[in-house]
Amino acid sequence: MLFTSISSEAFDQKNISKDIHEMNDHIKNLLSNAPPSHEIPFDVLQEIRRQGGGLLAFQPHSKHAENREVGYGDQKVLVRIFNCDSPDFIYMHIHGGGHCIGAADMQDQSLEKMSNDLNCVVVSVEYRLAPTNPYPAAPDDCETAAIWLIENSKNEFNTENIVIGGESAGANLSAVILLRLKSKGLLDNIKGANLIYGSYDARLTPSAIRQEGSEDIFLLSYAMIRKFRDSYFQGDIDKSLPDVSPIQGDLTGMPPALFTVGTRDLLLDDSLFMYGRWLSYGSNAEIIIVPGADHAFNAFPSETTTLVEDKINKFLRSIL
Repeated sequence: MLFTSISSEAFDQKNISKDIHEMNDHIKNLLSNAPPSHEIPFDVLQEIRRQGGGLLAFQPHSKHAENREVGYGDQKVLVRIFNCDSPDFIYMHIHGGGHCIGAADMQDQSLEKMSNDLNCVVVSVEYRLAPTNPYPAAPDDCETAAIWLIENSKNEFNTENIVIGGESAGANLSAVILLRLKSKGLLDNIKGANLIYGSYDARLTPSAIRQEGSEDIFLLSYAMIRKFRDSYFQGDIDKSLPDVSPIQGDLTGMPPALFTVGTRDLLLDDSLFMYGRWLSYGSNAEIIIVPGADHAFNAFPSETTTLVEDKINKFLRSIL
């Protein structure tokens, strides 16, 4: 069951679908047999995923993806492109992983399917990761890719329509990039934002903080949120800056956005609050709330995740 508005029904446990209950049991079983993720070094977590292990399903590389370096001068970034003939738009994808793990080539099957289903070019950004490359390396790389797309989309892909989106840290970076593009007057070709269980407030929202010390098991724990945040934002950084916490930004004139989040996600408040802020600035926004769903729930195949994918695809078609 899905909800497209904020109401008490979305948070009523009786509305949690059977497949989400089964998914949560599966996640708990996986986590109960593994060491806490925040105790594992990031390079080890990354290698585990590269070898097809970890909690999230391994996605084989696509033979249709092309790696390419884009940008200007010293500002270059690698992107992974899924091309198509006569595309309706370009989807600039920013992967998740707390700004510390993940890669542009770790979701090839999902991105190839998206390209085929929506007749779009998908450009996934291989941004630099913390803690080796802390803030602002990641948003700088994503901004480089976005500006290159804006300036070259017509010649390269025969369309000027661009949608920006991502999951978790990728949704955070998407929002940050939209604010940066707005400050440069470059939002005209950005037709929408697809923001999936993102983190928008580096000071942490109540849904994350209130779980400190909880004995319940979450795919993204409070301890892991803190580890990601402190590895990414190093030194004396003002966490209220919009470039750090985009929920603090001026969201006037933003493109239509779709927020997606599960009620069991510790980043629940981030999406609820950011959705409200988007609307409060007069920008269009929609939301998908999945009762009982944990962080990264859409990485686990189920009837509900298929419904969510269909809703997201419908939104992306509608904004064009």
